[in-house]
Amino acid sequence: MDAYSFEQVYRNCWKNVFGIIFHYTQDEEIAEEISQDLFASLWERRKKLVIKTTVEQYLNRAAKLEAFDYLRSSNSRREHINCALQNLCDAHNCTEEQVLFNELNGNLNQLLEELPCRCREVYGLSQEQGMNNKAIASRLMISEKTVEYHLYKAMSFLRINLQEYR
Repeated sequence: MDAYSFEQVYRNCWKNVFGIIFHYTQDEEIAEEISQDLFASLWERRKKLVIKTTVEQYLNRAAKLEAFDYLRSSNSRREHINCALQNLCDAHNCTEEQVLFNELNGNLNQLLEELPCRCREVYGLSQEQGMNNKAIASRLMISEKTVEYHLYKAMSFLRINLQEYR
């Protein structure tokens, strides 16, 4: 696929891809970031990618899968946090600790939402799903150096913005 063909595909399919992702996520910013990442991935893999359907069908399917993956990872993170909170509260009476935990958790969630989509996705796969850098790189079809960069960027951002909790 040359640059002109890619531009035509982008112009013809972007709105539909965005719409599919927005339908599932109900968040314009997230839908836009995932859409851009999807097209960036298409461009990066254009020489190796074998599409057995039309490009439009491929992109629509990929949009659904990316939206589901985003929802799955955000739900998984919430489940882990709730489980940790429940285990903490089961151990002893923790009203004050629960309040502090909720405040920290709220700030963490807010900060994670401020990260760029790909950076947030890499962080989630690493920290919340326990995947190693090689597995993340393979899953997202990016280099391990890019995974390391996104993790460094996310951790630095969180470390700086959560200093008051140290």
